[in-house]
Amino acid sequence: MKLGQYDTFVVCDWDNLKDAFANDALLARPAKGFISGIEETLSVIAMSGDVWREHRRLSLNFLRNVGLGKREMETLISEEIHQFLSSLEDDANDLPQRLMPSVSNNIAALLFGRIFYYDDPDKIMIDQGVQRFSESFQLTGILSFFPWLIKPLIALGKANLKVISKTHQRMHAFISKEVLAHKNKVKSTEIEDYIDEYLNAQSKRKDNLFKDMTLRRNVVGFFVAGSETVTSTLTWAIMYLVQYPQYQEKIRSEIQEVIGTEKRPDFSDRLRMPFTQAFLYEVQRIESVVAFNLIRRASQDTKIGPYNVPKDSLVFFNFWSVHHDPKLWPNPDKFNPNRFLAENSTKVVKPPYLVPFSAGKRACPGEGLANVELFLYTVGILQRFKIKSDKPLSFDAHFGLTRRLKYKPDLIFEKYLSNNSI
Repeated sequence: MKLGQYDTFVVCDWDNLKDAFANDALLARPAKGFISGIEETLSVIAMSGDVWREHRRLSLNFLRNVGLGKREMETLISEEIHQFLSSLEDDANDLPQRLMPSVSNNIAALLFGRIFYYDDPDKIMIDQGVQRFSESFQLTGILSFFPWLIKPLIALGKANLKVISKTHQRMHAFISKEVLAHKNKVKSTEIEDYIDEYLNAQSKRKDNLFKDMTLRRNVVGFFVAGSETVTSTLTWAIMYLVQYPQYQEKIRSEIQEVIGTEKRPDFSDRLRMPFTQAFLYEVQRIESVVAFNLIRRASQDTKIGPYNVPKDSLVFFNFWSVHHDPKLWPNPDKFNPNRFLAENSTKVVKPPYLVPFSAGKRACPGEGLANVELFLYTVGILQRFKIKSDKPLSFDAHFGLTRRLKYKPDLIFEKYLSNNSI
């Protein structure tokens, strides 16, 4: 298609998507980023070429060495979930609003080396910033194809761009304070968080590739992406638990058999809880919270399957289409976790065409952390509560940065155990 000033390709089937994932000519982003009138410095999410590879390598090394796969990180998430569940006992209204501060605390621990009280003014400000940005920014909106409109529209106060711009400014101001505090703290050889890792790499390089402004942009990007996607997915998961109480009970029976009522769940418990894993896979498939990938750009003339893709064309990966393709998923509009089960429902199987975090070299680096969170929150909630609603549920979605639930659900959280020591 010709959209605005760009030749644009939308990849909607698995065979061509698999081909595109493996194509290094499709790793680039739009030359000026996603919102060029607002983000003059690109984050690792919006970078291309060698500068992207260097920053991505740093991020992956950090996640491998400090965050993902470390028992300490899972323990921290478990403690955060315990705090969140205790707060639900007092008030379970407006679940998405209550989930965000908890989920974003897990990202805060990785980025800043600390978590926040839910009533911390700075934390409230950045959580609200994530929500405003996620509601206002549309990745496939008109500004993706007419970037020259961004500055005039900011000046005119149109298209929610003032909201996005102000949110960026406030979050950058907060993160600047965090970076300064990290620079001023007593020198230590121990890397405690992402800011430490970045500043350490910055001090060792002789070039000017790792800049303070890029660090701030990276932190904003990671904080928004890590908070919003997990919060939205968990909200959809809870909606399906209420809509299908038989699945809620099936997961609870796995919890009783594998974990019990006295122990907090571990991520390793998933290996003996195939239906719970299948349920989460089905939520990720049917709702496809990230329905399209972040925009790719062809860095040179290339091909996707039999199709010629000229240099500088924009390329979208339509995950929604793949996740609802009847050739891959029988009755794709029906919510059915059993489609992921094999061997008499004793084994969960994830097919390669379930790609909620994308795939290839630009796959989401936080996929591992997100999967830990999705499992531990879901199991933790059902270990302590039965969830229901006296009113019909609406599964209408709002399309912003992700596919979010459009209307606030009216949910009832009943204490499952009167004497729960978890």
